[in-house]
Amino acid sequence: MQKEKIFVGQITQKAVLKYKNSFVIVKQEGGKKWILPGGRLNVGETAEAGLLREIKEELSVDAKIGKLISVYAYNSEKKNKSSKLFVFYTGRVLPKQKIVIKSEIIDIAYVSKKSDLKKYKMHENQKKVLVEFLG
Repeated sequence: MQKEKIFVGQITQKAVLKYKNSFVIVKQEGGKKWILPGGRLNVGETAEAGLLREIKEELSVDAKIGKLISVYAYNSEKKNKSSKLFVFYTGRVLPKQKIVIKSEIIDIAYVSKKSDLKKYKMHENQKKVLVEFLG
């Protein structure tokens, strides 16, 4: 019998975040690819509180988190890189909020259709989730 390999790693939450008539993608400092807003869950945080905190830190807005849409495990084989469990939610920026990037975010883009994504190199797991919401 083969021994089970137990997942040990970080939980990273991401939002397919609606802003006006588009969805938000961001580029982090030092990052090569565009990503969905969000980040790591801190010890003691609920899933919703952690994602709301990350959105506020990155985009300076309040949001409403919707439903859980996907979970994806990334198991790194590199010794210096931890494995991650990505948890994806829907979300929307609350009315009368204006996005202002800060923290580790260096750029922001708004996408509303699949063809918009041709301009942005994204991680496949995040692109796959986002495409489901684009016209």
